[in-house]
Amino acid sequence: MLKQEMQRKLLIAQLNKARSNNNEHQLERAIQQYFNGLKQEVLDNLEEYWSEYHLLQGHIKLIIAPINDSHEQYYQILAKHDSKEYKLGEDEARRLIQIVNDNTAMKARWRPKLKRIIRNNPFFDTIRWTEEDLLNKVFIASKRTLARVTSELNQIITDGYTSGKGINIVANMLTRRFDQLETWEAKRIARTEIHNSHNQGVMRIYDEVGVEYTQWIAASDDRVRESHEEINGEIIRIGDKYSNGLEYPGDTNGDIEEWINCRCSNAPFVMPYGYTAPPDKEQFYEDDLIKI
Repeated sequence: MLKQEMQRKLLIAQLNKARSNNNEHQLERAIQQYFNGLKQEVLDNLEEYWSEYHLLQGHIKLIIAPINDSHEQYYQILAKHDSKEYKLGEDEARRLIQIVNDNTAMKARWRPKLKRIIRNNPFFDTIRWTEEDLLNKVFIASKRTLARVTSELNQIITDGYTSGKGINIVANMLTRRFDQLETWEAKRIARTEIHNSHNQGVMRIYDEVGVEYTQWIAASDDRVRESHEEINGEIIRIGDKYSNGLEYPGDTNGDIEEWINCRCSNAPFVMPYGYTAPPDKEQFYEDDLIKI
């Protein structure tokens, strides 16, 4: 059953990533433009407020003020693309559920019935995978990112001034840091944001229609981290956690080493007719299923 099933789901995951790449690239470019604009503002302020005689902390705050002042702009950039990807994730979840249902019905001649939650159900509002929940996380994460950047730039200016480097060297140091934000950091942020938003949309639909189990599908290339390759095909009940501590790929509530730059997928797993999950395992594989 099961090698063929994994290959099929892996193909689905690859198609999913192809669909999401365009939005990811658009977000990456928007982040690059955002930090490029900030770079020029900070460098202009550096020239205006720098003093060789006495640089006060208040002057440093004025130099890097554009970072905090532009938080709403940065948040709106992320929110626009994350919301779009969230809806793509919802669409993909519906397709995946249909494919898995059809495949299971074909093999077992029995179609599993997934219970759809009615929207006036009083329990519907307790579902965690809402777009509002996503945007709240984006807001908190965007503030955290800009606070980190502010602290780093503050340190660059302070260290440069106290060591007597002069304005030109400090400007070059700031430029190098912004260049990092515009290149590999913009790519990392975009990939992480899009992946997490997509999978939150997926999880909302899984929760809504009553999917009981999900299966980790690792991206199939040589860039997959070892811990994700090791759990490729692992199955959990929704609400439980995979062996790496995440509820789904990209789950930012887990360790950052497990979700940053993640490209794995989360497929619905419908228990085949005549089988049950092993009662003593929170995480298991298809080969562990017990025939009843």
